[in-house]
Amino acid sequence: MKFNDIEQILKTSNPKDWLYNADDKIYTFKPDVRLNIIAKERKKFDEEWVRKYSNPNAWILTAKVFFGGSFVKYYLFAIVDEGRTIIGMPKSATELEITHLQHNMGRILDYRNLVQRLNDYDIRFGISEIEVKKALLY
Repeated sequence: MKFNDIEQILKTSNPKDWLYNADDKIYTFKPDVRLNIIAKERKKFDEEWVRKYSNPNAWILTAKVFFGGSFVKYYLFAIVDEGRTIIGMPKSATELEITHLQHNMGRILDYRNLVQRLNDYDIRFGISEIEVKKALLY
């Protein structure tokens, strides 16, 4: 599998295509179990857009992508609203924009095998007022 193939999966796969192991915080892509995301919470995080949520507590989450045990790339996310939502880190504190890949990965990481979480994700995401960058090609 090529790097672009992996990015395409991260950008377009349905969160239901991923298994989540809560003990190890590992996500496994069901159609190809060699593709994994390992999530690790980091330090506390605070920016103005995070304070729009009912609970302003937030943390940085690092999501490392592996294929067949080989490291591919890592992405940064914010766990906001006391852990209720995971959102891709915007360009900056003032440029509130993320890519489609970041948005879909946020949905994957937030889903955690709980259907009601997927149904509410776009509502919770909307509170941030972050925009998903319009892509010319997928």
